[in-house]
Order: sequence, then C-alpha cells, then structure tokens
Amino acid sequence: MALVGAGTTLFGTPALAANHQIVKLSKIKVGGTYAFQLSNGAPALLFRTKTGVFAYQTICPHQGGLTKYLAPRKLMVCPVHNASFDPFKKGAVVAGPATSPLPSVKVAIKGAWIILA
Repeated sequence: MALVGAGTTLFGTPALAANHQIVKLSKIKVGGTYAFQLSNGAPALLFRTKTGVFAYQTICPHQGGLTKYLAPRKLMVCPVHNASFDPFKKGAVVAGPATSPLPSVKVAIKGAWIILA
C-alpha cells in the first residue's frame, strides 16, 4: 500500500497553507498529491490531474478518523472502520459505514501557485 507522503514536513506534519498559497504548481507533477493543513488545523490532501487541481479534508465524516490515500487503489480510506472514498468522484463514499462524502476544499491555480479559492 502506498500512502501519501508528498507535502509533509520533515517531522511528518502537513505543510500549512499560508496566505492562501498552498504550494507552487511546479512542485506537484500530474498524478501527484500534496498534504497540507487548513488555517483551522484540518488536514487536507490536494490532487493534481491533467485538467487541474482539487482537494479534500482528510477527516472521515463518519467518526473523525484520518483518511489516507492509497494510490494503487485510487481510494482514500479511513483506518477506523475502513470507510472508503473516491477522490476522483467528488469524494463519494465507495464503502461504508460513512454515508457522506469527504468535505471538499476549494482550490485553484493562480499564476505559479495552487491556492485556496
């Protein structure tokens, strides 16, 4: 299982989105992910595709576990009860017990940066 690791600091904590800037676009290749933290402390994960960028909070809506992205399966999975979400289908639930999708985070590309929108 490959877990997301890009975007974390040396100590394993997500990079903090400062001044609405998350990361330079050039730092994430197409197909890559980047872990960051929202200003309210919530962890989030950014995805870059051929057509743009999107992101989700990684807190499971079922009971608050932290989901991890499993790249080979292209799923975000919560280790608490194995709830699974498809990040490429608006964070939709693939397997319960969660009944709500992952909360999306509005992001955009502005110049050389990926920003909170």
